[in-house]
Amino acid sequence: MHVFRSMIIDAEIDQVWTAVRAFDGVVDWNPAVAAATLENGAATATGTIRRLDIPDGTVFRETLLAHSDAKYFYTYDIIESPLPVSTYISTHRFFPITHTGQTLGVWESHFDCAPDVADEMERIVGDAIYIGGMIGLNDFLKEAQNG
Repeated sequence: MHVFRSMIIDAEIDQVWTAVRAFDGVVDWNPAVAAATLENGAATATGTIRRLDIPDGTVFRETLLAHSDAKYFYTYDIIESPLPVSTYISTHRFFPITHTGQTLGVWESHFDCAPDVADEMERIVGDAIYIGGMIGLNDFLKEAQNG
């Protein structure tokens, strides 16, 4: 299954990337994450595993597979989660919108799931996780700009 979402973020790409580049920094901008802890490695090192504690008590564990400051993206997999998915690999990528000084955020994944939960996984992953996270990122950056 392929899930793809995109959103305009009201900040320049360098501000966006500064907020998201650290693998454990997600707790700062994503309201769906209560805590993010690195189990090993460093915040931008491939192979690093992070543990995400979600406010409802669930836990996600993910591995940073690729990271590029030059190309503004990171790719990770899920090694543990409550979602009924397997072989989950996701990339969160950012592109400058030079005309307006904004940023295009693109978050997408490929994974396997049973056909009877595909629509629910499209909604949860695409809308709740990806769009919800990018709205949180946009709000976080607006607050930072407004001091």
